[in-house]
Amino acid sequence: MRVLLITVGVLLALVAAALIGASLWIQSFVRSEAFRSLLADATGDAFEATASFEPLRWTGASVYAESAKLTGRNESALKEFQASQLRAEVNWRAAFSGAWRVEDLTISRLEGTWQFPSDKSAAQKKSSSATKSPAGILAFLPKRFELGALKIDAANLTFGNVRVRDSTITIRPDGSGWLFQGSGGKLLFPGQPELVILGFRAREQGGEYFLTEGKFRLGKNGKISASGEFADAPKIQLTWEEVSASDLLTGDWSQKLSGTLSGAASVTHPERATGTFHLQEGRLENIPLLSTVADFTGNPAFRKMALQGIRGDFTYEKGSLQIRNFSAESKGLLRLEGSATLGQRGELSGHFQIGVTAQSLQGLPGSRERVFTNPRDGYVWTDLTLGGTLKNPTENLSARLAVAAGSSLIEKGAGLIKDPQGNAVEGVKSVLDLLQPLLP
Repeated sequence: MRVLLITVGVLLALVAAALIGASLWIQSFVRSEAFRSLLADATGDAFEATASFEPLRWTGASVYAESAKLTGRNESALKEFQASQLRAEVNWRAAFSGAWRVEDLTISRLEGTWQFPSDKSAAQKKSSSATKSPAGILAFLPKRFELGALKIDAANLTFGNVRVRDSTITIRPDGSGWLFQGSGGKLLFPGQPELVILGFRAREQGGEYFLTEGKFRLGKNGKISASGEFADAPKIQLTWEEVSASDLLTGDWSQKLSGTLSGAASVTHPERATGTFHLQEGRLENIPLLSTVADFTGNPAFRKMALQGIRGDFTYEKGSLQIRNFSAESKGLLRLEGSATLGQRGELSGHFQIGVTAQSLQGLPGSRERVFTNPRDGYVWTDLTLGGTLKNPTENLSARLAVAAGSSLIEKGAGLIKDPQGNAVEGVKSVLDLLQPLLP
């Protein structure tokens, strides 16, 4: 019994010493170049990429690297990552269960570009290329790496023509894919105003990107929500509300149209979107045609025209914008209905019905008889055709009003000539005075 107890004690001591020795050896190994090479290979396999790390500096279970770089392969969703100031906490106990486990990895700054894999069949499964098995005692070490969470303090990411700038992002593995959650920073699209990122949740699976939820702010109060799939043919749903028109419009139009926008759109191609829009509490001003109408009618309300509602359907495709089912109304003054197209180079064309109140036409000689001849819904209506460009639009209403007014006043002037007590000169002068706003 004495010999048995001594033997058991010696065995336990040997086991404890072996465990301590193994632990010390593992800690020594992870500080070696061999472990850094193993880490790079494992990281490269996880992302279908080639990875490299700057020398690792250890403090207990914490490790620090000044930088790391990943370059993706054709089957990878990752094209290139450049990370700086990496810090991680390693769970040593997981090594005895067959894994190198990093509980928390923090990156100070990340510059990254994602791509759509050219070989999606390979992207839908982990790379089949295995890391070379180490020989000797290294063969007993874990070959599997596990990541708990990756936090990026400032991420600059590019997905095709979409860019994320200075956002805080947390990434977690999800089977063969990744889960993303982030906030802060900005979201940028070509030719569009920048969006402030309030928060988003997304995932990557087999080279496909899915936006579960995205909340953004445009300007001071604009709220934009997005969800959908980013792929070769994206399927994205957008909604927006409380967006100020001044935050969307540029150039002269930012001084012409104001109001609050809401609407929804479906994006089914990188350069195609369809949807609806609604503008409330609007105001239209600095429009030459409206100034002309104000001069003729003597009603200054046309110069700064309040709009109770503007709505319509739109299709945007490859730089061209089509607006259908358009309607706009300033109650008691004017209503506009129709459609228009804005080309890639700013060329403008449109066909509308414009209705005004009969009272507004009292100062326009001949307009009620010759131009606005169709009464409907409390207005009298006529056709309106637009042309030219967005910067220099043309319309066919002013000339028709001029002809109508001229014809009416010429008839009046002719009447004055026939009247022995009349003054023909005054009749002609009246015609010229009323036509003056329409003359170049």
